Amino acid sequence: MKEVELLLKWFETSAKPFLDRHAKDRLGALVSDHDRLKKLLSEPDKVTICFLGNSGIGKSTLLNALAAGADQILPAGGIGPLTAQATEVHYSEVPTFKVVYHPKNHLWRVAFALEQRLLHQQRAEKKVQSKLDEMPITDVASDLAQELNEEDRAEVLGVLEPTTVEPGEVKEDPLEGNIKQAKQIITGNQFSEHDLSYLVDALRLACDNKQKWGQEISQSDMVRIERVKKILQRPKGHRIYECKQTENAAVFKADLTTHAAGFLSPLIERIDVGWPSDVLKSGVVLVDLPGVGIAQDSYRDVTKQYVRDKARAVIVVVDRAGPTESTVNLLRESGYWQRLVGASDDPSSDPCSMLMAVTKADDVAAEEWRNFAVVEGQPKPKKHEVFTRLVDEFKPRMRAQISEQLLKIGNSENDSVKAARDQARDNILSSLEVHPVSAPELRKLLLDDEEDKSFLKTIEQTGIPNLQNSLVQLSLSEKASRRRRLDETFQRFASSVLNELHIIDQQWRQEGRAAEEAERLELALAEILAPKRKEYDRRVGAFREFLETTVQAKIEGLVLEAKAVAEVEVHTYLRGLYNVHWGTLRAAVRRGGAFHGSRNINLPDDISNYFQEPMAAVWGQKLLRNIRKRTTELSSDIEQMVEEICDWANTNGGTNVNKKLLENQQQRVHAMAEQMKVVGKEAIDELRETVKNRLIDEIRKPIKGACERFVRDGSDQGPGVKYRILDLFKRLAASATTAAQQPAIDILQKNFGEVRAEIQEAFAQGGDPIQSTAELIVESHEARVRRSDAQKRGRVLRDLELIFQSNPLQNDQHSSSAV
Repeated sequence: MKEVELLLKWFETSAKPFLDRHAKDRLGALVSDHDRLKKLLSEPDKVTICFLGNSGIGKSTLLNALAAGADQILPAGGIGPLTAQATEVHYSEVPTFKVVYHPKNHLWRVAFALEQRLLHQQRAEKKVQSKLDEMPITDVASDLAQELNEEDRAEVLGVLEPTTVEPGEVKEDPLEGNIKQAKQIITGNQFSEHDLSYLVDALRLACDNKQKWGQEISQSDMVRIERVKKILQRPKGHRIYECKQTENAAVFKADLTTHAAGFLSPLIERIDVGWPSDVLKSGVVLVDLPGVGIAQDSYRDVTKQYVRDKARAVIVVVDRAGPTESTVNLLRESGYWQRLVGASDDPSSDPCSMLMAVTKADDVAAEEWRNFAVVEGQPKPKKHEVFTRLVDEFKPRMRAQISEQLLKIGNSENDSVKAARDQARDNILSSLEVHPVSAPELRKLLLDDEEDKSFLKTIEQTGIPNLQNSLVQLSLSEKASRRRRLDETFQRFASSVLNELHIIDQQWRQEGRAAEEAERLELALAEILAPKRKEYDRRVGAFREFLETTVQAKIEGLVLEAKAVAEVEVHTYLRGLYNVHWGTLRAAVRRGGAFHGSRNINLPDDISNYFQEPMAAVWGQKLLRNIRKRTTELSSDIEQMVEEICDWANTNGGTNVNKKLLENQQQRVHAMAEQMKVVGKEAIDELRETVKNRLIDEIRKPIKGACERFVRDGSDQGPGVKYRILDLFKRLAASATTAAQQPAIDILQKNFGEVRAEIQEAFAQGGDPIQSTAELIVESHEARVRRSDAQKRGRVLRDLELIFQSNPLQNDQHSSSAV
């Protein structure tokens, strides 16, 4: 990219100052392309690929295998929902890692939750004094509770609220993750045998608090506790720890393991790893996102930010069951589905491929192999043969399942919404790759431990190399696409700058023609120019009217159209909550509409998604596509009109016409037309992003406010609470979308106003191509007089000669003497 940098520097130091003096009206469009080229050049040459999946599905284990083979560079192992923040793994020649520790209150939350459970157990077993039995739970653990804000306490206590279990369903312990984290921190083993009283007292010590449960902590555990205590004592703003591998690789690896998968792993808020692997060297950046089941809203926001704004591809990780309804919910909750629907009018504007990794195929193979019914006279198949067969069966089955699940996303009666969703489904299925993988077996093969042999024979059988190759190819494809965009802008910018300079050069070099000859040509030109001028004014006027009046008038109607679709879908969603236990519903309402327990409910997020998706679909199909089309058509029409004028001049002007000058003008107008298409596309893409981000924030507010008013009025207490909540939900279907209506109109109108101004400014920078073409064919008297000054002419031409000579790309071909 050195030639791009040289061109930019040449423009800034040589061409731009000259053009500022002699063609100031032409400079705006060139500066826009200059800035566009500079921005493209500064974009990082990398591809962000995000992992999505339920907690404990094996995302982190898979990422470790893809990036580092047998090494563990990320937290993995099922210690609850470990990945609470996005974790990036990128290329580095020398292994490095940087962690950000959780603030102290993170461990306070774990300790507080476990102590609440312990107190519940004590009371249930009647092992506490009656006086203690009468005290509110939060008073008993007040020294822990006071370290947490009200929201944190409510979150912990909400997990302990009763929930119903369907017949035959196994009730999961909502604190299982906390218990595993506590065991991992204190003992270094999530499966160690210690009761809650031991864990709580140990966590109290780690939090620099007094023990309350009379436990004697072992010396080995105290070593870990002391290290945790030192970490928690770090002042705010100093929670970062960095490490780089030096001569002693074993020390680095041990430190990384301690943080990534050891007793410190539950304390990690974020870990960024640099690792020397071929996959990462290709420009791939792997991002482990919070798993579904992470409680705090901030974690959901992290996932949405990456998936909505940064990801070039997502790897959806599923197990043997394949993609289910929960997988589709994940695509919607993460913002991936909305992103595809929002770009359905122009899929190339925001591409994001999907790959599916099927984990635990090795477990399925082992189970089937163990249960294989041996037929007399036929040998029992090898375990690796069963695995290979299952892998072949998984691929078509998984593809069929995801296709079936995607069809369950409502087929709206609204044509625009239906078209957008169909396009989003097609985009997913056209790029979908299914990769059954076994990261554990890969690790066994690489470690080659006699005591822990893999049943697979080759690394290729694990499926990991195939997935690695797909990621590398995706990176290469993205880099090629970026290079094309960069090269197109580079060529257009270089050509435009040189054309402007050549036009000035030709104008100052040409001999002044006789006044009567110029007058004759001007009269002849006027006849052909008049209808072109009229047509140009008509088309530009219609386009301006479209931008200024038609679009603004359509916005309100489009919002109302999308609102009608959203109201039906929100109602369907809320009706699906009617069978949820009343305690869970009340917990959600009390927390502003969001509760993460045995059933995750997030009314502000979910309802806003149901509103934003049809809004994006209608907006894209009926407006954005039309703006892009009209901008392209007008640019092409102008280019065609200029070409026709130049053709007439070349045919009828004889020796009075400078054909080289007109050739430069056609190239100039062609570059302007191409730039206008880019400006229109960029402005729309920017509008799409702004609306996408701001609209959801505005929709959340009325939903949260309705829940807060419900609680403030005391409607969450007393007999009939469930019926009142269900009635609230019925009203929310209409009230939430109605409340979102005006903010949506305001956001769209305001942001479209900025787009309109940007497009109109770009057209203004291009000047009047009809008039500028006419002036090049027949110069005005004032221009001829101005250029008749021989001394000034010599100075201008000398300056041009120096500029052409300093052109770093085409010194000889574009020197003024060669033209």
